[in-house]
Amino acid sequence: MAGGLTGLEALGPILVATDIDTTETAHVGRRVAEARARRALTGDALGALVGLGKDQISKIEHGRRKVSSRELPKFAEALGVSIAHLLGAPFRPTLAMAHRLAAEAGPGEDNKAKRRALQLLEVEDALVQRATPWPVRVTDAGGRVRAYARSEFAASPRTKAEAQRQGKRLAQHLRRELDLGAHEIGDLPGLIERNFGVDVALSPLGTAADGLCVHAVNVALIVASTDFSEGHVRFTLAHELGHHLLGDPRDVISEGEHEMFADDLQERRVNAFAGHLLIPEEGIRETLAWRSAGQVTERSVVALMEQFGVSLAALVYQLCLMGLITFEQGQRLKSQKVGDLVARHPSVAPNGAWIRPLHHIRAPERLLQSAVEAARLQQMGLGPVAALLEREDDDELWDDIMEVSEEVLN
Repeated sequence: MAGGLTGLEALGPILVATDIDTTETAHVGRRVAEARARRALTGDALGALVGLGKDQISKIEHGRRKVSSRELPKFAEALGVSIAHLLGAPFRPTLAMAHRLAAEAGPGEDNKAKRRALQLLEVEDALVQRATPWPVRVTDAGGRVRAYARSEFAASPRTKAEAQRQGKRLAQHLRRELDLGAHEIGDLPGLIERNFGVDVALSPLGTAADGLCVHAVNVALIVASTDFSEGHVRFTLAHELGHHLLGDPRDVISEGEHEMFADDLQERRVNAFAGHLLIPEEGIRETLAWRSAGQVTERSVVALMEQFGVSLAALVYQLCLMGLITFEQGQRLKSQKVGDLVARHPSVAPNGAWIRPLHHIRAPERLLQSAVEAARLQQMGLGPVAALLEREDDDELWDDIMEVSEEVLN
């Protein structure tokens, strides 16, 4: 699998030396305006990227100025599209986003999530061109949750308290719509994919970045690193889902711990959403009433981590918000070594309270099944399957695919 689109391949199959015909000026301008809106760039910002003033950008977008052949590559790179798209080729959202990520996903450790997202988008585009990928599906309940989030919380929160309330309300609404009650969420990646049409990929990507959310026209993908603990990974997934549901204007949201927990009202809102989604207040109170007569004890903390699959930091944060422990008590809990805390109460943590990194790989189910089916039908080779599973394209992989096929048929 290629590392990304580069050079003329990234620009598209056209002769870039050809000037734009006058009759195409208005159409090119419209495509520039649409791509700029998708990137949430101002006219000033786009002008700075391509070396033009805001007034020139306005003239281009309104069809009063042509884009020269020398300027086309600059506009394509700045807007994350191909020159072919600017000149009227059919828009391929996954390829456009892949081109955007290719320009950003350098060799650094903090770009591993972007490079994995780029790889997945290239696989999807290949499936679109040569096979029939499984369609993206959003359930009725998932659609209602997304519509609620983007209508009720279109305006940014103005205070920390409001950010907390909005995140909590959205999480409660999602739980009601999906009929989750106050129970723990087992297969969180599956829940996200089934209900919201967002592909979820997990890979060991280091600890420089927690996760990545990519969402634009007909593209929705969350990538998270499994070099963190299982509880940490689950919080990252819920956090990135919050960005998607709330319609964050950024089409690529790449976050490490510093960005996720920044003193920013938008981040506070999605963190509140993630906390209340994974650890609902009613579920906490029910468990505490059963295990420790409503009191927060060291043992009940470990039991809650095990039950809801969350990190100690996320649980302490939630317990403080509920007023069940003080800030000082929370700090004392977090100051302990988590492994020692769990080791003292093994009877309530048969899975080790999910504190160890699993380093596992999970490919988006929709893409994986599409690639496997295309390989069996000989529409494509094993390359896409190998890329999705991060394995070698070899006889062993083919045998595994055929073995699964026989199990399904039998």
